[in-house]
Amino acid sequence: MTPTQFSAKTRNVAREAGLNPQLVQRYYMMDKFLEKIAESSYQNDFILKGGFLLGSKYGISTRATIDIDTTVRRLKVTRENILKVFDDLVKQPTKEGIKFEIMSVSETREAEYYPGYQVKLLGVLEKTRVPFKMDITTGDSIFPGVEKHKHKLMFEDKSIEIPAYPTEQIIAEKLNTTLIFGVDNSRAKDFYDLYTIPKLESIDPQSLYKSVRNTFTKRGDLEKMTIYYDSFMLSIANSAELKKRWERYQKENTFAKNISYAETIDSIKKILHGCIEQEKIVEQKK
Repeated sequence: MTPTQFSAKTRNVAREAGLNPQLVQRYYMMDKFLEKIAESSYQNDFILKGGFLLGSKYGISTRATIDIDTTVRRLKVTRENILKVFDDLVKQPTKEGIKFEIMSVSETREAEYYPGYQVKLLGVLEKTRVPFKMDITTGDSIFPGVEKHKHKLMFEDKSIEIPAYPTEQIIAEKLNTTLIFGVDNSRAKDFYDLYTIPKLESIDPQSLYKSVRNTFTKRGDLEKMTIYYDSFMLSIANSAELKKRWERYQKENTFAKNISYAETIDSIKKILHGCIEQEKIVEQKK
């Protein structure tokens, strides 16, 4: 693929999806890097989660992102080992002639729960250079279990298979972050996801509750779900600052423009009510 072809193809996708062309270029580079992982000896070590997984499931016109979020299993998570793994992954260019360069590896901690690393990479196609990031965490507690996800590659009639978070776990972590961070939450994308996911997938209430309870417990949040509802939902719903952040998110992401802040709150309440009902059922069986 030439840089001219790359630019034309990504511009066409961006126009059809209503996205910034640079965002689509970044998505394509992440797409090709994920293919490298899926076809390497590390194919079962990285578990896909976050916005890239949601974009893969529902389409980038519904959920775009700027990085790849993963958690790892079996791999030793040290800076030295992460560098070794990524050095292996970037040794050879793709069949399109794309070369990947490691720009930096830095230690991170996601919401104080999971230690990990952020790897900044560069996808290079001749003179075209596209930066992107891959976040790596460890220690995640995943329920109901890791799934095998088929990811359709952009511009190709080909899918790759990669381990991925179950939908219940995605919702559980986003719900926990939304409630515990409360009015200090800067992650408007979680409000979007908690609104969108239940509309696009049918989720078993019992399985979702188990994942939510498991996640809250793992993070040291041991109260009943009714306590979290009573303690946080009113302040979140009435927060002028959170509403402003949502409106900024809408301006930056066209796929969110027709969803009001109140609608996201209603969806979060509905998820919580479902968890509260399941919690009551569990308590009645004791």
